[in-house]
Amino acid sequence: MQETQEPAFAVRFVPPMLHLVARFTAALRFNHPAMKKAAETGYLNAMAAATYLVYKGVPFRTAHEKIGNAVRYALEKGVELGELTLDELHQFGEEFDKDFYEAATLNATLDCHDVIGGTARARVGQALEEAAARVAALASQEMAHAGA
Repeated sequence: MQETQEPAFAVRFVPPMLHLVARFTAALRFNHPAMKKAAETGYLNAMAAATYLVYKGVPFRTAHEKIGNAVRYALEKGVELGELTLDELHQFGEEFDKDFYEAATLNATLDCHDVIGGTARARVGQALEEAAARVAALASQEMAHAGA
């Protein structure tokens, strides 16, 4: 949950609405292949690519510039960063190696933001567990108020 949403849960009508939201979200159906494909396109992995270069010892400002140039090149060529050859990547820096392709995957892109509130899969799992506990606490408070 985003911090901006916390005050909303203090409002009395929100806990009863959670049951409706739960039923609504349970009925949702997602096109996971289409969602995955969309998440793997559009250079969303540029920050992970810059982080890759930082781990190779490149200062972030320089890594950002190199990846920016690589994105511009990939745009002109009509491909994604992970579709550039190693030879093509070397025109932007000799630091690129075969391990770049693993560092530019969707999972690596998600996991490179391993901070509180970030997109790392472990952090999202932790946030979901915490949200479930908060919802359960709100539900039991509501039941206690209803019984009083």
